[in-house]
Amino acid sequence: MKYFQKLKALIKNFTRKGMTPHEISIGFAAGILVAFVPVFGTHTIIALSISAIFRLNPIIVLLATQVSNPVTYPFQLFICAEIGNIILKGYLLEITFSKDINLLSHYLWPIVTGSIILGIPVSSLSYFLLKWILNKRQKKERKLAG
Repeated sequence: MKYFQKLKALIKNFTRKGMTPHEISIGFAAGILVAFVPVFGTHTIIALSISAIFRLNPIIVLLATQVSNPVTYPFQLFICAEIGNIILKGYLLEITFSKDINLLSHYLWPIVTGSIILGIPVSSLSYFLLKWILNKRQKKERKLAG
């Protein structure tokens, strides 16, 4: 529970520093999208590059990439592989332990496809949800102050 309280305090701190709900939300959505990149260990480099290219707050982008961590990553990878396989082949992934499997076509392409298909709507949803929450909070604070 302390983690979420610290996260809430950090987001409040960004709004106090003059960042708009849009700036915070777009940075968070970019980080969520990076979290769906299926190459574990590259998220920090990609997040910092995206934040530099698009002039986003790197702390927010890095914070959002933590959605993909060692605990959640195997589940995320499995779900992405299943979704990708359904899209590419029309059925769930067949998990077999054979030496004859072409890893590129059997696992990699479904994972990449599923990551793209799942990453875009999840990051979009996170943008709109966080922006709505921050706008609501901002209106409440204005009402209390004025």
